[in-house]
Amino acid sequence: MDESELLFNLFYFLLCMCVIYPPEEFQRLGFTIEQVFSSFLGEEYQDFVGYHLRRTSLNLFVHSCLPVTYFLIHRLKFSVFATQQPLEDNELDPDFPMPQEAVAFKTLTWKMAQRFSVLAMLAVPALIFKWHQQNWRRHPINKTLAKYSNTPGNYSSVASDINTEFRRQDIYKKKLNSISTVIATENWIIKTTMYNVNFAHQANTSLSVAKAETYNISHHDQNDTLQMISIVVQPMRQGVSDFNIRINALEFRSLEDRLRRPITIPSNIQFHRSVIDRFVDVFKAQVALNPIFSSEPITDKCFACMLAEPNIKINKQCSDLNRAGAPLTDEARCSNCYCRPMWCVECLARWFAARQSDIDREVWLEQKCTCPMCRAKFCVLDVSYIRPTATTSADEDAS
Repeated sequence: MDESELLFNLFYFLLCMCVIYPPEEFQRLGFTIEQVFSSFLGEEYQDFVGYHLRRTSLNLFVHSCLPVTYFLIHRLKFSVFATQQPLEDNELDPDFPMPQEAVAFKTLTWKMAQRFSVLAMLAVPALIFKWHQQNWRRHPINKTLAKYSNTPGNYSSVASDINTEFRRQDIYKKKLNSISTVIATENWIIKTTMYNVNFAHQANTSLSVAKAETYNISHHDQNDTLQMISIVVQPMRQGVSDFNIRINALEFRSLEDRLRRPITIPSNIQFHRSVIDRFVDVFKAQVALNPIFSSEPITDKCFACMLAEPNIKINKQCSDLNRAGAPLTDEARCSNCYCRPMWCVECLARWFAARQSDIDREVWLEQKCTCPMCRAKFCVLDVSYIRPTATTSADEDAS
């Protein structure tokens, strides 16, 4: 294999990956199958089921044409890439001779691959034509919808209901990746994939969280994480297969609000259901690094939740300097708080987050807030866990 053929193979492989799994750049430029053939597919908003019948069939046909297109261009000796004549037998490198059996095997494999690519390109249109007969009755999408119909084999009424619900404004729609999307309407949970669409009616479907995965986005900040959760959707209808939904944990609350069925979360799976939940954990981690504040024993409950005991104290400890090291103005400086401990760390973290701008979520931890009681300005560096004085004295006596 010479350099021109290697370059062609690499280029065509990357092109196929971009066609099958279009990156964001291709999507923005309109170089996806759905966008290029938009006039043929129609509007998803007007005919959801019909749109995906055509989309899945078109995807299958275009992808089946990729192998035969490769062999066709290769047969033309990739004239664009060719820069030199093929080497003669006597010009081959004598240190790396190719056995005759290897040459025969390579030739046989190449011809078989060519024939299979041609068969695939001919078989897929035949399959699509079979699906299209009798108003797409044999298509996998309509076969699934027919299982939800009260009349055996009648899927049109179910498809009409789905089309109507999809046109409403209160649906939940989230793109999971370049080839799949999850949609939640009033009565349906839908996941679109490359060649099929999964449906689950909410009235007879169970949902459960299978696992939660946490990824560190930054090597420098352990609190900068991304959580992904996998939700198993199990329709109770006979013959309808289960499917998985993998979403960002911060999207869980939005999806849950749209569903009529509860999502079962096993006790051994923990994740942040919202941005606030994630901030609370980061806030706690930072407070744990601050100095401990000694205080008298507290018998009261948290003023906010009335459940936990107060375990933090706002005590000015920051240096009143900005990022550049310059002194802050009097208005921007933190002030002393003389309130006794009245809050648990989780409630104070939620109070802190509620006073921040939604636009600047990445820098919430660097912002300031006011004490819920005396309105003294403080930052996260001014929050300390408390240690009862009595416990401290007992420890000193024991030592």
